[in-house]
Amino acid sequence: MARLKELLKLAEQQIGYQEKASAAMLDDPHGNAGYNNYTKYARDVNNWGLDGCQGQPWCATYQFWLEARIFGVETALKHFCMSRNSYRAYNCFEIYDAFERKGKISRSPGIGSLIVFRHSHIGRVIDVRNGYVYTNEGNTSALYGDSNGGTVKTKKYQIGDSSIKGYCLIDYKEDNTTISEDQADTKQENLRVKEYQEWLNYWYGTLLKKHCGSILTLDGQYGSRTRKASLTVWKDVVNRLYGGKLSLDGELFDSECMNIAGTIVLSFGSSGTLTAIAEGILAAEGMYMGNIDAQFGTEMKKSTKTFQMKYGLDPDGEVGKETWTALFGIMGNKTD
Repeated sequence: MARLKELLKLAEQQIGYQEKASAAMLDDPHGNAGYNNYTKYARDVNNWGLDGCQGQPWCATYQFWLEARIFGVETALKHFCMSRNSYRAYNCFEIYDAFERKGKISRSPGIGSLIVFRHSHIGRVIDVRNGYVYTNEGNTSALYGDSNGGTVKTKKYQIGDSSIKGYCLIDYKEDNTTISEDQADTKQENLRVKEYQEWLNYWYGTLLKKHCGSILTLDGQYGSRTRKASLTVWKDVVNRLYGGKLSLDGELFDSECMNIAGTIVLSFGSSGTLTAIAEGILAAEGMYMGNIDAQFGTEMKKSTKTFQMKYGLDPDGEVGKETWTALFGIMGNKTD
């Protein structure tokens, strides 16, 4: 269960993270600490095209974030017994109900399982020993009685604690198969992503230096910097060609982006920068095998349909509002 170990390590790295007073400094563990429930976890879930419920209690959103960061959004949804249409992983009891419908609730804890409390709170089991269950929890109280519950912390409870409603069991047995399949495609996928990075640097290097700090490192990885560069260039083109007024400095594919995306449809025969961006993201997703040539041809149409079918969209082979949102949302979970 190598990837479960990665998840538990990521959870450990979050310990001490404090919720924010506003949407500023979300990635700083302690900066802008406040009591308004703003977190990087909600921001990222929003970026993935799901409801992160920014500014609201975030213990459940944090647990879904951990799952998605390690396994990807679609596998995380499967682990949470949900789909994009039925997503409710921001609510502790709806998570519990989803697992219960699948017969995956237990009174006995397992490493990696979700622990649900009767007072509408949720955490992650990280260890079970000597009659205690040890947990990693978000939106919980700190050492000195933070009544707002504004941090990530490790806690422990007696296994028979009456406040525990039950445990949601996640099957991690297929980890090794998933890893080997991913690794088999890594080299080919990285070459395509590297070509895409080269394309962005060549045509938009000056823009990237101004709004992203520098051109991209040609590492073949579609991480946070390549995603930000993609979104920055996308916004620049939209502003110049479609009359948009989007800020080039934001990292969210927000409602303004979604609205104007409804007027931008790429289809067979389209060409230009927006087509190249779609090619690059689909290449990072492992679906586009052609060159980054900014030409929407047969391979692009096929790749777009494959992407749409995978994520429950209308497989019309065109890149419009819903597909743009999914491209920037789903791939937003990739990190450098």
